[in-house]
Amino acid sequence: PARFEKSDDDDEDHIQVDIDESMMNTGEGGLDTSEAMRRLERYGRNELEEKVKSKWKIFIGHFTGPMPCMIWAAILIEAYIADWPNFWVLLFLQCLNGSVGFYEDSKAGDAVAALKASLKPSAQVKRDGRWKNFPAAELVPGDRVALNAGAAVPADCRICEGQPIEVDQAALTGESLPVTMYPGDVAKMGSTVTRGEVDALVACT
Repeated sequence: PARFEKSDDDDEDHIQVDIDESMMNTGEGGLDTSEAMRRLERYGRNELEEKVKSKWKIFIGHFTGPMPCMIWAAILIEAYIADWPNFWVLLFLQCLNGSVGFYEDSKAGDAVAALKASLKPSAQVKRDGRWKNFPAAELVPGDRVALNAGAAVPADCRICEGQPIEVDQAALTGESLPVTMYPGDVAKMGSTVTRGEVDALVACT
């Protein structure tokens, strides 16, 4: 788990990561599947929960905005004064505009969803004594993963014994040069391994 704490020496918020050491005793063979499933149920998936707006809410939204409300008011006025030609024209335009807007939004949303699905990160994980390719979202604390040059760090990972690696943390810290990490250091999710190869244990998801 991770928690936010207020720093004593400035006004910025910092993330203080609490590592459950009982989860970090994974052997060379990695976790077994049953234990991994138990931890996945306890800690949840290794991803941020995404709020998805329903299609009906999106559809209704195209008929309840400021401009649609003005058109609805005009439609009611035309109905009140019994100007039926203008009433039907405005009603047709309102339905047409809302339907076309909904269709365009749906197409764009589906395209973005397909792109995100194709870009979901994966990780080399050792489960039941064998290396397997898993979606990064299914990692759990204690999983043994392989960190290789060019690959993204799939979760907050503690480096195991081995040669040090270089990690690019520019997206997180703004540092212009890669950072050398040694056994015991924690590489943050979102960073990228630029040199070296080593096993690591997932510390936090």
